[in-house]
Amino acid sequence: MIGLGKMGLPMARHLLGAGYRVVGYDPSTASRDRAAAVGVELVPSPRAAAEITHAALVVVGFDEQAVEVISDPQDGLVAGAASGFVIGMCSTVQASTSVAMAEVAARRGVVVVDTTLCLGEPAAENGDMLIMCGGRGDVLDRLLPVLSVVGKDIFRLGDVGAGQVGKMLNNFLLWNCVVANYEALRLGGRLGLDLESLRQALLLSSGSNWALDTWLRSRPMPWAEKDMRILLACADETLLPMPVAGVIREEITEIKALKNAWKEGEGVKASMDEFTRAHL
Repeated sequence: MIGLGKMGLPMARHLLGAGYRVVGYDPSTASRDRAAAVGVELVPSPRAAAEITHAALVVVGFDEQAVEVISDPQDGLVAGAASGFVIGMCSTVQASTSVAMAEVAARRGVVVVDTTLCLGEPAAENGDMLIMCGGRGDVLDRLLPVLSVVGKDIFRLGDVGAGQVGKMLNNFLLWNCVVANYEALRLGGRLGLDLESLRQALLLSSGSNWALDTWLRSRPMPWAEKDMRILLACADETLLPMPVAGVIREEITEIKALKNAWKEGEGVKASMDEFTRAHL
């Protein structure tokens, strides 16, 4: 397990509970300490992890981090992996990054597949994530028992990179819903409606969406801008006009900045319900 943070740690815990040996790496001392406390066997580098295992799940935050932990010539996974080693790209990165890492890995007989994670931290804690995959079917067959421990619904969308595209589109729809919910509930509040009664009604109507269903949860939104940047880069590459996406990028960036600054920075942990009620 490469990355032992808010997603990687609960995944490691579930795998340990299912009887797997879990070897892990994270540059953060705090993350390593928490992982050691639940029984993860820590190693000093991704390379060291690859040298004593047969597969790795990469759960880091950004493209450049994924590239480093996979392809660094001294300490990356590929440097320590034997032929046949499998890397599951759980991180949300550009599809081109997954494809490029697959090409680099293939030179050493290592296979990269997409295993992107949906539904966030609560689903990681519960072991019931939705996982969008892309890559060789035989390799995904090998990973399926592992993925089934941490996920409930697993979809294969195509070749390597396809899982990243699926996750990108999912996140685009998520941020559309967050912005639309926020604006609708603010307007409802200003017009005097009971917001929780309104939310419950909408959840039973055609306006229902997952973001509205989880409106009362803490929602830090750390990756919103990154998600929209990946989407708009793909739109540019394919010459597809996506005017709504440009608006959503601006809106979600503004909402996140306001929320994170709210209550002297404590707003980052607040639910969208709390934030909306405070900004009618």
